[in-house]
Amino acid sequence: MLDPEHCKTLTHALDNVLSTDLAEIIYAQLIDGRGIWLYKGHPLLNHGNLCKGALERARTFRDGFDPAVLRLDPLAPSREFKMCLVELVAAGIHQIAAILFQSDDKTHTKEHIHTVHSWKREPEWEDMGRREPVLFEYFDPPPTLFCHCEYLDHHQQYPHGLADVAGYWAEDRILGGIAVFDRGKSGTECKDIYFHSSRERYTPRVWRLLDSQLNDLREFLFSEQPSATPLPILLSEENEPRYNSWDAMAVHQIFRDPRERAIPSERPKSRDIECGD
Repeated sequence: MLDPEHCKTLTHALDNVLSTDLAEIIYAQLIDGRGIWLYKGHPLLNHGNLCKGALERARTFRDGFDPAVLRLDPLAPSREFKMCLVELVAAGIHQIAAILFQSDDKTHTKEHIHTVHSWKREPEWEDMGRREPVLFEYFDPPPTLFCHCEYLDHHQQYPHGLADVAGYWAEDRILGGIAVFDRGKSGTECKDIYFHSSRERYTPRVWRLLDSQLNDLREFLFSEQPSATPLPILLSEENEPRYNSWDAMAVHQIFRDPRERAIPSERPKSRDIECGD
């Protein structure tokens, strides 16, 4: 358990995040059950707004939420609290999303949600510059649309399965990326903060936050009455270093939890280690 002073600080920081319009919309999507985005042809294409009541229910959930239900690891005495506060906030965002994902109290029925999430585009004949058109078959849909592609394939190893997948998705949408950390040689340190994003037209690599970005985030989390939010924090040309997923975890010890991604024993080819939104 966190000591009372740290618990109070964490609760305040989470309140600042949960009070943002962005967090309301992300959590409301989990309450809605369907999401409000996707690509051409998908049933969600015309679902550009939350269904009636979802946003209000997200606010009601936030106002009545007790952070004491979160299972957060205590801080090691050697860790610098301001650095690790970001880790605890990310874990809190994640766990709240998992709670909402697991809840049966959705705007839509389970059957309707399953129909939308399991939708697959029909095969299409495409002229790819050849004499004969080619039948293009699409991949099977992921088990949930609330996902970051790098944190999906091994959901069976997560404590809460697909609910944790939704938790990583919420982190990415709210913070700007899944928060991962330079764990150093011991694998337990908190030396530096990186984000692992899944956004269209942004790098799929793990990237280090600028000092200015981290300072803005800390200021927002500690602020008594934040006037503006830096969220989501997005990649710029100045964000260096950047590592592909395999190098980040296998070589540089950058992760939050060692079970979050399954890393092959050998480095995959470059085309196999990159993904987009």
